[in-house]
Amino acid sequence: MKIRKAVLKDKEALAQLYLQFWKAHSAKDPLIELEKKWGMKEAVKDAEKDISKRCTYIFVAEEKGRVIGMIEVIIKKNFDIFKVKRFGYVNTLVIDTRHRKSGIGRKLVNHAAGFLKKKSITYMRVNVYASNKKAKEAWLKMGFMPESQFMLKRI
Repeated sequence: MKIRKAVLKDKEALAQLYLQFWKAHSAKDPLIELEKKWGMKEAVKDAEKDISKRCTYIFVAEEKGRVIGMIEVIIKKNFDIFKVKRFGYVNTLVIDTRHRKSGIGRKLVNHAAGFLKKKSITYMRVNVYASNKKAKEAWLKMGFMPESQFMLKRI
């Protein structure tokens, strides 16, 4: 397996991974309307846009010429009150369902962390749904610590 920066030819493979990611999250988030609003066509367009963004970095795990996982990190600016002025934000991490639990996610996170370190970034953040116990366990195993929690109320 090799990890590399995503290129435009990866857009369909990334779109498939995006669909897996959002399908899993639609069960956790009552605000997601995946089936009604977003399909393969939209996912390909989004992947193409994401690959081309200047402050977004997408790395893919590739095996035998096939993309089997991806991580998208963004370098974000912090408010002036914080001593850390920039941080890495893991926007998306998804492994193809047939390749999960094989360490690919950890390898992608480590690769992204190494990339961010070269850019003098010293912290990474990720947002995890409170009800997503498997994801929370995985992030904890990779050294991430709970920092805050988003809350939602229907009004």
